[in-house]
Amino acid sequence: MWVLNWFKKRNTAPEPAEDHLKILAVSVFLNDRLVLEQLGKREGWDLRFTNSARDAFRLVMEKHFEVVLCDRNQYGYPWREVMERLAENSPRSRILLVSPLNDDYLWRDVVRQGGYDVLTRPLREADTLHTISAAVGFLSSLASSSSR
Repeated sequence: MWVLNWFKKRNTAPEPAEDHLKILAVSVFLNDRLVLEQLGKREGWDLRFTNSARDAFRLVMEKHFEVVLCDRNQYGYPWREVMERLAENSPRSRILLVSPLNDDYLWRDVVRQGGYDVLTRPLREADTLHTISAAVGFLSSLASSSSR
């Protein structure tokens, strides 16, 4: 029961200022969630967690997230379908698959589904920060080239 209360407390945090990086994490493992929370506090991210793909679909339709982290193990949905639906509903987001393995075949599959990259689980702070920064940098370069 305390675990449910712990999750509820973390999802009811006040909204940070608009200039913070907005990240949605979909059904990530508890250890990965803790790493993301530490990074989020240090980096000033507006970090939201969902426990289901269905909640994530609803959230991306209501609010824009620059980065969406999608765990490969989704209850009730194949990860490819989850990524494809997230990409359709939030085409400006960079979607990262969180997976225990990462190879060229998987990366190509992620890109075909509308994703951006793969983060290897368990998450490590340095790798996670590097990959998210690269995704955000890519977003920034797209925005600056479209404004010319």
